[in-house]
Order: sequence, then structure tokens, then C-alpha cells
Amino acid sequence: MSKAIGFALILCGVLLGATAGARAADADDVVFAPMHQFADGMNSGDMKKAGSAYVASASIIDEFAPHQWNSFAAWLRDAGAYFKAGGVSDLHIALGAVSFKQIGAKAAYAVVPTTLTSKANGKPGTEKGLFTFSFVKGVKGWRISGWAWSTL
Repeated sequence: MSKAIGFALILCGVLLGATAGARAADADDVVFAPMHQFADGMNSGDMKKAGSAYVASASIIDEFAPHQWNSFAAWLRDAGAYFKAGGVSDLHIALGAVSFKQIGAKAAYAVVPTTLTSKANGKPGTEKGLFTFSFVKGVKGWRISGWAWSTL
């Protein structure tokens, strides 16, 4: 094989690999868009935006009692009371890059290192942890079907 043909084959392989990688990244963006919508909504105080990222009966596990909820609305109600009792304000969710994922035709899963910042009675604080999200694809597209928060 000539050097020119060998180079052309290598170049085609690189270009095809880059295109496939770009398509996979685009698919990930679509599947994982609800988790960014949730974080963006929470960060901006737009609970309607945050809540519309979920299916109606999403399962949520978090560090404060009662620790498990069957909808974003129920979690939000109790989170508001918990934050108020602890003097928590200025919550900000910074999602990191997905560290593990599985994506199927109708269901997906992602582990996301996350940093939460807030103030407790005016004093700044930081909490590092992992969100583990599950997603389902329905007639309205991808939505969060559940998540669990784990503090590191």
C-alpha cells in the first residue's frame, strides 16, 4: 500500500471517529438536558423550570428527613422547610462532568460529581457530592425519573 493511500485511510478513520464522537456528545446533551434544566432552575430560583425536568412520580433520595420522596414537588416542599429551618440561602448547584453513564433507547443513568454552595445563617459553605440521576424517554422527551444525593 502506498504511503498516500495509508495516510488517506488513517485520515478517514480519524474523521469518522471524530464525527461519531460528536454525535455521541450531541445525544448525551439531549438525554442529560433535564439535569441541567433542574440545576439552572434551582440556581435561578425558577422552580417551575426545575420541576418541568421531572416525570410526575420521580423518586428522590436526599440527606434530610424523610430522605425519600415520590415527586419533585414533595421534595421541594420539604427542602424549603429544611432550608428555612437551617437558615440556608443562596443555594447554587454546580454539576461537574458526567463520570459514569449508561444510555439506552428509553432509559438512561448518570453519575455526576457536584459542588453545592450556599449560606447557612449568612456563613458561606460548600458541600461536595454525587448526584446519581435516572432518566426516561417519553412523549415529551427525556425527563428525570429519579436521583439520589450522596455527600462525599
